[in-house]
Amino acid sequence: MTSRAALKVAAVATGIGLLLCVRPMLTNDWDPSFFLAIGEDATEIREYAEERLGEVVLRSDLGHDGRFFFVQANDPWILDPEVNAQVLDRPQYRSQRMFYPLVASGLGTLGPQAVVWGMLIVNLAALVLGTLAVVSIAESMQVSSWWGLSFVLNIGFVSELNIGGAGIVAAAAAFGAVAMIVRGRVGWAIGLLIVAALSREVNLIVAAGTAWWLWNKAEEKVSAGLVIAVPVAFVGLWAVYLRFSLGPVGGAPDIREIGLPFAGVVGAFSSWIDDPIDLIVGIALIVLMILFSRRVFQQDQLVGWAFFGFVGVAMLLTEPVWHSYFDISRAIAPVLTAYALLLASRDPASSTLSNAGRSTPAT
Repeated sequence: MTSRAALKVAAVATGIGLLLCVRPMLTNDWDPSFFLAIGEDATEIREYAEERLGEVVLRSDLGHDGRFFFVQANDPWILDPEVNAQVLDRPQYRSQRMFYPLVASGLGTLGPQAVVWGMLIVNLAALVLGTLAVVSIAESMQVSSWWGLSFVLNIGFVSELNIGGAGIVAAAAAFGAVAMIVRGRVGWAIGLLIVAALSREVNLIVAAGTAWWLWNKAEEKVSAGLVIAVPVAFVGLWAVYLRFSLGPVGGAPDIREIGLPFAGVVGAFSSWIDDPIDLIVGIALIVLMILFSRRVFQQDQLVGWAFFGFVGVAMLLTEPVWHSYFDISRAIAPVLTAYALLLASRDPASSTLSNAGRSTPAT
């Protein structure tokens, strides 16, 4: 049952989310196409959107992720790839992230105009649900429910909302999975981890971190195996489906965001020198990840280990991701919220997370 404190936090999160939605719409004639983040230089997708929506709000340059999810949401089951998926820059890679556009399109039943609103509503709902998940974890850690706001106020998720990205849905599901594990509901946790991985495949590291914790700390070997195996299986099955449904449109998988360790950080540093904000935020995020890693080992809690893998992934991200604080903060956004929870929990011994899921009670 949701506590009264959780409902208060959820109400505040809803208000914050609505403000984040309303503010840009006020300056764009209440046009929700702003959140599609379609760039004026993205000629093919711009024409695709204008054919279906009429005039749309345009961003500078190429735009951002929302433009791809809009295309996917118009054909979430990949039934007509020659018309839809072919305008994506990397059809196989983009189409792997299927859950957000699938839900935003009403499982493929909504038209383009409704899809635009659907994408915004789903992300707003995910902000609130993610906040509730973090509240649940915070209460299990015996810290204030108000730490749940570390989700909705996370700069990475605010940026995701601004560009119609899938990161909010993915993170809400990931934190929800941790909350379910804490309460011994492994089946629900596995379902949420599937959602997280099919929203952004990098969230398989959350499944891996959770499985590691269950195996080593909670002594739940079978649960640990299912927590990692089932999401991997679903991601693999969808990948196979894509190979057949996309056909020649799909091409080869093309992942440009991963490279040699630390090469992205080093490459981005030279550009940071010319932009004080990127320099300050970039260094701050590196320091934060170091501090987060230290607390993960010190406190040895599930919420730390579940998201610890993002630190390793960050070191492999390429220079274009590290180049701007806007992109790197989105890439490691779950770490910011998880670190806030660990920071709030000064006494790990008092946290029920330390003992959740053990096969034998502590004495």
